Amino acid sequence: MTIVMEHLVRAWAETFPNDRISVLFGPEGQTFPLPEGAHAEVLDQPGGPLGGLWLRSVAVRRAARRLGADAVLAAVPASGLLGSRSPRGVILYDLRFELRPEQFSRKTRIARKVSWLWSLRLADRIFTISDRTLHDLADLHPSLSARAETAALGSDHALAWPQPDAPDPEHPYAIAFGHYGNKNANAVIDGWARFCAAHSPEADGWRLRLVGMGARDRAAAEEQVRRLGVGDRIELMPWLDDDAFARAFAGAGLVVFPSDFEGFGLPAAEAIRLGIPAVISTDPALAEVTGGHAVTAASTTPADLATAFAAALALTPEQLAAGQAFAAAFTWRRTAAVIRAGLS
Repeated sequence: MTIVMEHLVRAWAETFPNDRISVLFGPEGQTFPLPEGAHAEVLDQPGGPLGGLWLRSVAVRRAARRLGADAVLAAVPASGLLGSRSPRGVILYDLRFELRPEQFSRKTRIARKVSWLWSLRLADRIFTISDRTLHDLADLHPSLSARAETAALGSDHALAWPQPDAPDPEHPYAIAFGHYGNKNANAVIDGWARFCAAHSPEADGWRLRLVGMGARDRAAAEEQVRRLGVGDRIELMPWLDDDAFARAFAGAGLVVFPSDFEGFGLPAAEAIRLGIPAVISTDPALAEVTGGHAVTAASTTPADLATAFAAALALTPEQLAAGQAFAAAFTWRRTAAVIRAGLS
């Protein structure tokens, strides 16, 4: 949410400089920088078990009234539960809690089912971040789909990341993601071990950096890496701050993202935008944001992933450039324009 709102607000201010933009933050304060033309409003949260509910409902409604808002955009469905007297939009990222319930605790599933669906029913417009999420909404909640449209995310923010002249030929590495159950980190490790063993010379010298692993997941991954005997070919990394992540991503020679479920798939879109070879799964959102310019693994078995890694590293400069041309359509200015028009 923070990534989306930071880039959306910046693009909105640049595209529509006469608009007055107020961003409501909770008691933790401002969590991302705002561009000129936007200002932060920090809302207080009462104590007690219902403090968070009050913050996301009554406090938002009162702030909208005090600011004289012409429209209100909820960054996630759970915010702004009471709606407002102004046109109200909601950004819907995905419905994974309904389609992959085993990846969530019972408490989270219940909370999202109550708060998200309530908020979506109150919204005047629902903005899904991909056609995939729009189709899921129509399938699961057809009564809501008439008020929904796709406002695809941008990937052009990646162009501002520090860009190396080229991946280091002496120390090439791939980057993959270890957080959340849908990223298939275990399968990636197995696939990388198979790639290292069965695909010489393509795999020679390559390392895999698996980023964003919590302590428990990293302990399990360390045991898997030890068992496979690939400790010298896989680096398990913790959560990185924004600057460190941008440097690690932009310097990669391969992005591995065979997720089993995405609402959009920002890392895949970022890779294509930067001209970095990418391996994805058959997930429909990943196909949507890469447009056939990533290598799709037939499955997440070690053999299929290893084959996909080798195929991605064989992509030509012309093929990568074609992917960048496709990705040029995914801009945050387009996202802002769609949402603004929908709230007008």
